[in-house]
Amino acid sequence: MDDRILDIFYNRILPQANSKNMVSIDGFLFDVSFCLSNQIELINNQDIPVIQIHNQQRFNKALIQYTDSMISFLEQYPELQKYDYVYFEGNVDAIIASSVLNVWFNATEEDFRNPEDFLEQRRRFLTNSISMQEYFKRHIGDIIHGKVPHHFEANVDVWNPSGNETPYVFRSKMCGENGSTLSLPNIGFGLDGDRAYVYVVHHGKMDTKLSDGERKLNRILYQTNQNVSDDYSFENIQDVSVSSIVALTLFISFLQDISCNEMIVKANFPIRNMAKMNNVRVPFEEFERICNNTINKYYRNFRRLSYHFPELEIVSYPYESDNSMHIQIPSSFSINSEDYIHQVYGSMKKYIDIKKK
Repeated sequence: MDDRILDIFYNRILPQANSKNMVSIDGFLFDVSFCLSNQIELINNQDIPVIQIHNQQRFNKALIQYTDSMISFLEQYPELQKYDYVYFEGNVDAIIASSVLNVWFNATEEDFRNPEDFLEQRRRFLTNSISMQEYFKRHIGDIIHGKVPHHFEANVDVWNPSGNETPYVFRSKMCGENGSTLSLPNIGFGLDGDRAYVYVVHHGKMDTKLSDGERKLNRILYQTNQNVSDDYSFENIQDVSVSSIVALTLFISFLQDISCNEMIVKANFPIRNMAKMNNVRVPFEEFERICNNTINKYYRNFRRLSYHFPELEIVSYPYESDNSMHIQIPSSFSINSEDYIHQVYGSMKKYIDIKKK
């Protein structure tokens, strides 16, 4: 199996990735391009990401172990098999090819410079236990009383780690007394010891025709903006989605429960960016502007979260120590019961476990 993985990566995936923009796996095309450091002279586009291997033996071992763990992860959760096992009709070679290719969609510039560390960490994302029996249950918070009494529910779920950014997703929703619900953005993350790596805060497609109950719940979320001030005219923290801030508040409560003490926020992924640029077909300068705005707004979510919870210390911003945002997570927060976002946080500290439906 080890030789099979290396052969597929070096002799099937890599020649396509470093010579053209499309990689074919069983007839399915992936918009991706990268090369190894010793193959730069073979490519025409010097702007594509380069995997800078420092130790060939360690790199090969990490690639093999990651791929083995990915296949085991897919086998462990039947609901994920619709992505790769069914997608490629059980063709193991195609599943291996998908695994050794798609992992690079989730690599930052720094990860390309340190691929051995990157692959070893991605493997730990797949094997690091978070007390599945406990956190895969649905957690229901206390009722927040007001004009429209409501509560929040949250749970951890598995996510397709081959096509998506992370193996785990934090799902949450807002629930009214009349049975109406409002889904909040999903948060894709991976765990490595006591550190949580956050890759995406994903807004699903919202139905343009909300019910009366959903509209009432949605309006409540805007209490999050009450008395928020920021005199920084550029990249103001008020320019964020309130639903994202509420979802991240619930997520932080979960991280405290599992004793995570640091959150590392990832945002800039060269291969994903290149694929998006090829698809949107706008001038490079315009795409770069759109991409930078999207990334900056993503990071503003966490600046805004730190505004509400000052104990949530932003230790470093991207490109200060590395290309990620590093945030220290205390074991608890001081709660201001008059502040809506603190009411949200406090409500999830008194939850009832019931089996996830």
